[in-house]
Amino acid sequence: MSEFVFNPMRDAPDDTADGPRPRDLVDRPEMFGRWGKPMRAAAGVDPTDARFIAANLQHWVANAVREEVLMLRTNLATLLPTLATTSPELTLDRLSRLQHGDEPMRLDDLLILSRRFDSVRDILVSAFGDATRPPVATKPPQEGGMGPVLTTRRGREAR
Repeated sequence: MSEFVFNPMRDAPDDTADGPRPRDLVDRPEMFGRWGKPMRAAAGVDPTDARFIAANLQHWVANAVREEVLMLRTNLATLLPTLATTSPELTLDRLSRLQHGDEPMRLDDLLILSRRFDSVRDILVSAFGDATRPPVATKPPQEGGMGPVLTTRRGREAR
């Protein structure tokens, strides 16, 4: 009996065909990532659907990248080597598909883009920030410590 080897990338090309493309979830797919206005849900798409919300976030990120690239008077092909990608899957072709909403962005894509583009970092902080919770501060570990020490305002006030 052969031993099973887990390979998460084996079926990766087929995985993207399982659901709608991000651009298919918005009312103006031809403008995906090309204008700085929020997108409305396409006909038949629930605006509270997490896939639509993620598509709108991807639209904002794609537009921010496009605008910063234009301000730098360069292009994605020139910038790609400077993105310090640790993922071999982020090729120019894939980055172009992400920009046009032909493929959903993954968390690693967002992290790579946020390292290079300040506006992407601002979008992510705005989208994932939660003003209802106390701010979390990180401190470097103590000598011999296990990692960053997380503290909240509530924890500091209890001392």
